[in-house]
Amino acid sequence: MLQLKVLGSLSLQSDTDPVPSGAHQKRRLGLLALLCIGGTRGVSRERLQTYLWPESSSDRSRHALDQLVYAIRRSLGTNPIISEGRDLRLDPSVIETDLGTFAEAIEDQRWGEAAAAYGGRLLDGFYVSDSRELETWIDSERERIDNEYQSALEKLARGAAAKGDRATAINWWRKLSAADPLSSRIAIEVIQNLAEAGEVAAAIQHARSYQDLVRKELEVAPDPRIEKLISMLSRTPPESAEVPELRLNSGLEVPQLSVPAIRRSRFQRRAAAIAILVIGLVASVAVFQRLRASDVKESLAARNHYLRGLNAWNSRSKEGLDTAVVYFRRAIELEPGYGEAYGGLANAYVLLGYSGYRPADAMFPKARATALRAIAIDSTMAPPYAALGLELTWERKFDEAERAFLKSIALDPQYPTAHQWYGMLLKIESRIDEAVEQTRMASELDPLSLQIQNTYATFLNASGDAVGALKHYEKVAGEEPDSAWVRRNPWLLTNMAAVYAANGMFDKALDAANRSIRITSRHPRSIAALSAVYAKMGKRDIARKVFAQVDTTNEHYAAERGFFYLDIGELDSAFRSFDRVEQWPIPILISLGSSSQRFHNDPRYFALLKRLGMPLPRKR
Repeated sequence: MLQLKVLGSLSLQSDTDPVPSGAHQKRRLGLLALLCIGGTRGVSRERLQTYLWPESSSDRSRHALDQLVYAIRRSLGTNPIISEGRDLRLDPSVIETDLGTFAEAIEDQRWGEAAAAYGGRLLDGFYVSDSRELETWIDSERERIDNEYQSALEKLARGAAAKGDRATAINWWRKLSAADPLSSRIAIEVIQNLAEAGEVAAAIQHARSYQDLVRKELEVAPDPRIEKLISMLSRTPPESAEVPELRLNSGLEVPQLSVPAIRRSRFQRRAAAIAILVIGLVASVAVFQRLRASDVKESLAARNHYLRGLNAWNSRSKEGLDTAVVYFRRAIELEPGYGEAYGGLANAYVLLGYSGYRPADAMFPKARATALRAIAIDSTMAPPYAALGLELTWERKFDEAERAFLKSIALDPQYPTAHQWYGMLLKIESRIDEAVEQTRMASELDPLSLQIQNTYATFLNASGDAVGALKHYEKVAGEEPDSAWVRRNPWLLTNMAAVYAANGMFDKALDAANRSIRITSRHPRSIAALSAVYAKMGKRDIARKVFAQVDTTNEHYAAERGFFYLDIGELDSAFRSFDRVEQWPIPILISLGSSSQRFHNDPRYFALLKRLGMPLPRKR
């Protein structure tokens, strides 16, 4: 039996054998998720076509949907999809879903089971397609499910209170507050239940935290009833061990507390004072422990910004990375000690600099600072070490970079980005077989990342396996050539152009290179990719005319000009261009590191490597 989880992070598992890697392809998982949301009624083919291929014709999207359904069945070795007329739905005898379990529990009013089935917001952090209609549908379903979950929590809280189980009631109210942290009604319930349980300090702390969150998130004054409760709870009561019941009446007035005076001997008063002190110390320790635990769990708002940042970062486009920076910064503003957000910000900075979307000399120093900050907060996280490794690669401190990458991998061997970026360093050092192996591992660890699959295919091509590179591209990008990521990522297209050209598929190579130019205009890397295709075709004159259109002010210009001359066989001009390069971005270092065969063992090439502090190519 297969198990599909859509509440929280999307995943597909099996209770018997491991799920084949092909089933984890993003578009395939996305279709299963949409059918899961459709429930027992299913989703019409027309809606699915509109959702998944919003810019394609009806015939093309219909064919693509048929191919996608077939690919899912083939990769799983079983058929989890039932076709009924124009509708598709999941077969419950083949695949179970957490959303189905949740929905059944809600319908049967089994509130505890519903709460247990809820693993997080629907498709949290998973981006399916560019369709605005799809986003609207998912958002509405997400809100409906969240409301049902919150309703179940409230019923559990009130049910526990009715039974006199105050501790359980507080637990459910706290969960509800985490689900809807800006609700003053829920905040008041938590405060009142804590106070009635004798946890006055915790009640005040929750009230203060709520006020701070509202001011930061909404930039408005919190509900005045919260401040009235704080004022009342902060008063020092007369000598009495009882805590009165705190309830706000309908007129929003706080009831006056009246406690009769008690006559006590001096010994009794001292004993009472000591008892109060002990109780206060115990309560303080308990509150401290709860606060410490809550510090580990970032506020819901900060976590939401962090997940949005990850989602934007995964696109690896200029717009996506810029957006990721904004979200990670917002998360850090809410939680200054949020180590994961610092790590995400470092990763966003290094990719902005690596890709040439922003000036490298501005991005990489920021990446280094934020990575070191993340490590200072939590030295057991793998991502900041990977970001630091890429930054050190940019500085051409290759030995230090390798140590950083190995540290990242040691902390988390399953972290695909560390393997990918380590592979890039190995490629720079002409350790091509090792580079292919690291990127292969990354591609298996994250089959949904087209960027990682792109790197692996590119390195396969550089290793001489042009056929293997082509097969891999057809596998990961060919099945969704109209996906937003393929359309928006120019460097995937330039790499595909090189692989197509290496396999003699020049029409496709020219198409991919031209698509890249439409995204980046006159960027040297895109222009050089197109001129390289013409050079491969033996049309050097056209290659010259194409390269003449390049943006000569771009920091990559001199280096790409060197490779252009290399493509047309003019080594003297190539080295003159390389001598003019002031900054050596990582993509250029990667290309240079495996170009020994193209330079025909020219001693000027080895002198250039030595000048840049790069190791000489190893014999394979």
